[in-house]
Amino acid sequence: MLITILHMAVGLLAIGFVLFLHELGHFAAARLMKVDVEVLSYGMGPKLVSFRGRKTEYRISAFPFGGYCRMKGSLDLMKALKDNAKSMGKLEEGSYFGASPFCRFLIYLAGPLANFIIAVILIALSAAIPVERLSDPAVVTPVSEYPELFPSGIYQEGIHKGDILISASGHTFADWQDAAAFIEEHAGEDIPATLERDGKIIESTLVPTMTETGWVYGITNMQAPVIGRSLSDNFIPGDRIVEADGKKVGCTLDIYAIDSPSFDIVIDRGGELVKARIENGELPFAWYSGTRKSAESSDPLLYGLTRASEMFISALRALGAFITFHLEDALTVLTGPVKAAESIGGITVLAFQESTGSGARSLMLLAAMVSVSLSVGNILPIPTFDGGQMLINVAEMIKRRELSPRSYVLLQIAGMVLALIMMIMMYSLDVKAYFFS
Repeated sequence: MLITILHMAVGLLAIGFVLFLHELGHFAAARLMKVDVEVLSYGMGPKLVSFRGRKTEYRISAFPFGGYCRMKGSLDLMKALKDNAKSMGKLEEGSYFGASPFCRFLIYLAGPLANFIIAVILIALSAAIPVERLSDPAVVTPVSEYPELFPSGIYQEGIHKGDILISASGHTFADWQDAAAFIEEHAGEDIPATLERDGKIIESTLVPTMTETGWVYGITNMQAPVIGRSLSDNFIPGDRIVEADGKKVGCTLDIYAIDSPSFDIVIDRGGELVKARIENGELPFAWYSGTRKSAESSDPLLYGLTRASEMFISALRALGAFITFHLEDALTVLTGPVKAAESIGGITVLAFQESTGSGARSLMLLAAMVSVSLSVGNILPIPTFDGGQMLINVAEMIKRRELSPRSYVLLQIAGMVLALIMMIMMYSLDVKAYFFS
């Protein structure tokens, strides 16, 4: 229970900080549009610490979950309602209602936009942090050499079993994982490649084949058949399988290509040959892979923009499924706020236990996901949300007249009701996760 509470606390702090940055976006835009901000608070609830700026009171409040940006204009609204006025009339200097509809539109756009920009920056920073990654030599084979394992009809001319991928299009490969990522980035293209074959440099071209699952290049890694971790005392890390089912073994594919569920193997254990047996087709060990430290991308900013855009589209689709009650589709992506906080905290704590770099990278990626979700959620056309406020301002620009104070308040009340319904729906996901899963 204590661990769960710790994870939730870490997650809530991360979510709260991203929420505050959203409010900071509104604050910056309001100042640029000459609208005064009366209070900018980090956190909610009772005021703990504050200091007074020239026009703004800056606060730290008791509950460090989000914050708020209170713009000048509440007195103008109250006076107009009291007088039953059809317009705001004479306004205080620096009032929100004194700004043009376009300026007010930009102020509310600044929140979701800030969240998206923050996500791009966080993903870019995480992509620039070198972390430990699995690493295998870029030794390849055409998949046609293993028809038992791969679909027929996929060939890669110019590649021989045992070739080593060295580079492609000026990019030198650090390992197979690096080569596979490069090939995925250039899916569908002919890729000029440099290989090493029997000590000689060979130039070839990787030509893609379209399949039901997308573009494939008809090559795969020849991972060394060396044991990394084992659940059985019969196998020791570092053991190399040299023979299986009476045939020589050069890579892990030779093991997987055996059609018998049980077979004998021969292991090279420090120069000594040891016999063992695999039963029921289950390998009681994991293969060994080396590691190397590397960043996610050589162009972190472009990577951040691409990934943040993908997250935005995914969150938009999930939210659309949720509000149209296509819950089966929505639940594959959405989770309740409490469960989300626990997951974020748990993943972050575990990652920091592994290394500082892994922890920082995990925290930034998770915060980026939260930031994108806030960006998408706030563009909903609900009056109390940024999207609803922007819609009101667009309507005022088109009609060339302002909304009456009474209509404005009624819309805000309706928006609060809708927001409450959505909040109940979101927290129902937590109830389902903790009590009915």
